Amino acid sequence: MSDVDWGKAQTAITLAVLNERLEAIEEKIDAVMVTQGRKTDDMESRIRMLERWMYAVPASIITAVTAMFLAIVRNN
Repeated sequence: MSDVDWGKAQTAITLAVLNERLEAIEEKIDAVMVTQGRKTDDMESRIRMLERWMYAVPASIITAVTAMFLAIVRNN
């Protein structure tokens, strides 16, 4: 073991250095928030578009078109 008394060891960090580090962390957090906000907005718009399509085209129309397509394919 070494003869260093760790109870008396001190590290000098000035408030200016701490402030710079906190500002850097704040900038990184802001950048992450902006990125996540864009992703959330994009996902929400995609879901809304899909919902509009689902409610605009009833299932009976899709079934009828599919049945006609299959009938044509089978007859040829």
